[in-house]
Amino acid sequence: MAALGNQATPPPPPAGTAGFPWALTIGIGAVLLLVALFVRAMFRTHKGVNSEDIEMTPALNVETVSSPAGLYYDKTHTWAFMEKDGFVKVGVDDFLQHLTGPLTQVKLKTAGEKVRKGEKIMTVMHDGKQLELYSPVSGPIKEQNQSLLTNPSQINSSPYDAGWVYQIEPSNWIRETHFMFMADKFKAWLDDEFIRLKEFLATSANKNTEVYEHIVLQDGGELTDNVLANLEPEVWEDFQAKFIDESK
Repeated sequence: MAALGNQATPPPPPAGTAGFPWALTIGIGAVLLLVALFVRAMFRTHKGVNSEDIEMTPALNVETVSSPAGLYYDKTHTWAFMEKDGFVKVGVDDFLQHLTGPLTQVKLKTAGEKVRKGEKIMTVMHDGKQLELYSPVSGPIKEQNQSLLTNPSQINSSPYDAGWVYQIEPSNWIRETHFMFMADKFKAWLDDEFIRLKEFLATSANKNTEVYEHIVLQDGGELTDNVLANLEPEVWEDFQAKFIDESK
């Protein structure tokens, strides 16, 4: 009894916790820690899915449009390049393919047909919606890129290389280049084209409230990539008449 009486008295519990079961507190803390670790592990496992769900559509502006030096660019958004053999390759510029989204079909003229500058030269299509494009040069078609008939999206992935459309024997090359742009002047001209594009889309948005949801990012009015892809055929028809055809 004397020995027991000499033992140190245990410290009192903190104020407001008298009688609280400390073992229970430790148990609850351990459970909360395990839950937090589990949630963290699940987040890491599904991080890719979550990131994909909230990823913004890429912006479309002058800086995202490719324009290699040495090519001539037409106002109707085709390009021309004279090769060493004197023939001219033509195709669709990067600006236009950024608007249409992945092309699903093209309609081409055949080798041997003669075309004139400003004449309809091909049809590009995205899920049944289509645009007519015009030749930047005059002359007989020597060759068409037949691979586009089965893989038209080459125009999207490689508009200036694998996605070329025709090889033409030019009949009035020097004069017709005066109506086209090269890289630096093309970039300057694109500034005006983006202004014109925004004006066109704003007009379309006034007609169709769904248009606006597809064309503008949340951070203040930048255009989104593939801006025409999900819009209705009527918008494509307006774009043909009021944007492409007015540039001829």
